[in-house]
Amino acid sequence: MYTSHIGKQFLDIYNRTMKRNLTPREFFEREYFPIFFDHARYLQSPANTPLFQLIARKQTKSAAARKEMLEQVHSKIAAFVTGEASLPEMSYAIGYPSADLMGTTSGQVSNQILPLEGDDMYSSWFGSALGIGMEGGLNILIDNADLMLLLHEGWNIYRRYVEQTEGIDNKIDTWNSIWLIHRLGDDFNPKHPTANFHPVSPGKKGEAVMQRPPWTRIIFALSRMFPKSNLNAYTYSFGQMNKTIGFIQLSLSEVTRLSQIYQTVFGKMHLLKDTTKLDEVYKAQRGFNLACESGAIGLRALEPKDLRKFMPGQSDKNEYPKEKNVESQITNSIYISWVLAMLNNKDLLALAERASAMLHDYGSREKRAKATRSNLVDKLLNSKSRKEIIDCLVSILEDDPTTSEVCNALVDEIMLNIPPDNVLLFVTLMRFKYALPTK
Repeated sequence: MYTSHIGKQFLDIYNRTMKRNLTPREFFEREYFPIFFDHARYLQSPANTPLFQLIARKQTKSAAARKEMLEQVHSKIAAFVTGEASLPEMSYAIGYPSADLMGTTSGQVSNQILPLEGDDMYSSWFGSALGIGMEGGLNILIDNADLMLLLHEGWNIYRRYVEQTEGIDNKIDTWNSIWLIHRLGDDFNPKHPTANFHPVSPGKKGEAVMQRPPWTRIIFALSRMFPKSNLNAYTYSFGQMNKTIGFIQLSLSEVTRLSQIYQTVFGKMHLLKDTTKLDEVYKAQRGFNLACESGAIGLRALEPKDLRKFMPGQSDKNEYPKEKNVESQITNSIYISWVLAMLNNKDLLALAERASAMLHDYGSREKRAKATRSNLVDKLLNSKSRKEIIDCLVSILEDDPTTSEVCNALVDEIMLNIPPDNVLLFVTLMRFKYALPTK
């Protein structure tokens, strides 16, 4: 089972890094259990296990009760090892099926006979503690040594926060994502790891809460650690109903390209230079669950929220973008950056700007009481195919030969360098440059 695989991979890198030789059981007893469960407030909620029963009974404050339940976990694993129990289950192995295979809490069910051992059972516990939680309830596990060690760094820090603050226990997946974003931030100081770190915020009633971050913030953070990589993420949730989506590729090199374009094109703008970072303001059109349907998380999955209302034929509103304040300027900058990243050609921005200037000049010289030119410009900026664009450009050129240079450049680019699937994106880019003030 994948929690066991992650746990064993983590322990291997942990032993090599720390120059130790702990077995899974030894790490479970000496390192993992003391941090996570040998306190009145747990860091993790291992459903259906003996340790979880103490939460239900409100007996976690009893050290004797905790020790007794730990021995029950050992006994259950020993029974499996000696053959008294034929199949491992979730009362002693995290992420495994429930004793009732048809139960909603069953996960990672297989009809294959797997060569599982006691080490796999122990590894599943600390393997599951490396899950990264996202807004919406899903978690991801990533088989990467450096990332595992980075998450492990935060475990003791989480314990200190839990001891200081009520109401934030049993949320290791949420903590891991918050710690990951902070740890990979530009402002992280290894000498003072909690400087400028605010994992806890007040809830509606003033209580302390830890909020799961949007999935986009996690993906942007991972792209800072692995700017040129693609990682496979096992996607799941454990709870009253276990859910397994499976392995999703994270195309982090694409995400890096988006960040670089945003910084290059808009990073020096006066109104934006002191605002929050891209990952802090980015809002995607889809939640992570729906984004996973494409089988990979990259640029396409990061489509910005509400961009489609400005794209030709994608909504009934046929809106043009506006800029009323700094917030709308940031949003429009995100839209343009994403479109440029999808087109994968920054030179198209200059062409779109030239086309915008030409269209404004062309329309401004229209005779009064006529709307022929403005209608033609509007038709061009609502084109959805190569043919529609070229037909409009031909009409503009026939009406005004002074537009030939830009019209010919547009035709060449559209026919030679822009794939048919990206034509809509380029028209969207022209709409933005036409509607917004020159930057």
